[in-house]
Amino acid sequence: MYHALYRYRYRYRPRWLWHKLYGFLVVTGIIFSLLTLVVGTVGQVFLNRDPRLFLEAAMPHHAAGEQGEGEFAGSFFSLWPGLVDSFALPGKDPRALLRSQLPLLAFVPVEQEGEVNPVEPASDELPGMTRKTSGEYLVAIYHTHTGETYTLTDGVARLEGKEGGVVKVGEIIRQELESKYGISTLHIKKIHDRQYSSSYVESEKTVREVLQEEPQLKVLLDIHRDAGKPRRDCLVKVKDIEAAPILFVVGSDARAPFPTWRQNEQFARQLAAALDKKYPGLCQGVRVKEGRYNQFLHPRALLVEIGSANNTTGEALAAARLFAEVLGEEVQKLLEAEPAQSGAE
Repeated sequence: MYHALYRYRYRYRPRWLWHKLYGFLVVTGIIFSLLTLVVGTVGQVFLNRDPRLFLEAAMPHHAAGEQGEGEFAGSFFSLWPGLVDSFALPGKDPRALLRSQLPLLAFVPVEQEGEVNPVEPASDELPGMTRKTSGEYLVAIYHTHTGETYTLTDGVARLEGKEGGVVKVGEIIRQELESKYGISTLHIKKIHDRQYSSSYVESEKTVREVLQEEPQLKVLLDIHRDAGKPRRDCLVKVKDIEAAPILFVVGSDARAPFPTWRQNEQFARQLAAALDKKYPGLCQGVRVKEGRYNQFLHPRALLVEIGSANNTTGEALAAARLFAEVLGEEVQKLLEAEPAQSGAE
């Protein structure tokens, strides 16, 4: 009996060991594959700081998303356009998003209760733009930092994703130019600073579109407000009117090609001199900086800071009315000079 057991054990031992080894290898392979997947994904996220791997694994819809261009291309910020676009589904129904990410839900019957938030027809006009007919405007006003506002009125320095006090300032300038001087003025209220670091990238797109449609524009103004100034430096008294001070900012070629920036500076100094003559003390002069501020796109494009964060909206509006008077007179001079120049040619 002992010999029979001995022969059975050692005769079939190789087969028994092979089965054990085979099972061990299969289990080890499965565990290794899972560990590789988990550790590899986590490693990519935390070592390469690329959270797109999680999104691509969990949400296939984003796996084919486009890479953005600009300062944050290839970073986590480039994911946001794709994330936002995910909700641009027919009817903007979130159930459609779930069905696209979880295919099983596609087989679940859903009662339609009517279209939610119907999509409006696309428009060729820029958002926030009140447009007349093309070829009519002489002055255009826009705001790169649309959310800038006046703390003493609104309690904050910026209204995130909204129209700040500078938009009200721009609107007053438009109204004054049109009602008192008959100068057709385009006021663009489009919000460019939803992502603050790319504000000028967005506003440049707007400026290029406007200039393409309105090549006859004489003046292009980017209205801002200053910041970091104490209250005592934020108020001037002009003819018994308490108003916010005005500052012109001109770009240069210090950082990027801008061969014609002297033309913009000349126009800024022309306006500053006219303000000093009519309303002494209102204008704080012209400041040349290293950026270009979209001014390379037009010889009379200027950045105008009306007031500071430590002003009230009312003080800024008072300054805007005074500025509009001088601007209207200077634009009229430009128009009067054009026939003489045409005759000389």
